[in-house]
Amino acid sequence: MLDNGADIRYVQEMLGHADIVSTQIYTFVSRSKLRDVYNKTHPSALSDKRLFR
Repeated sequence: MLDNGADIRYVQEMLGHADIVSTQIYTFVSRSKLRDVYNKTHPSALSDKRLFR
């Protein structure tokens, strides 16, 4: 759900967690998602000398 843009507070409520920390334990950023965001936004990724492909 988070990968598709859901807010973590919505996920927290849906799972019935009283504390956001409980919800954060179950969340992580996949390497491919992190790479996509990096390649689209980081200045060094936008240059010709990319670190990650």
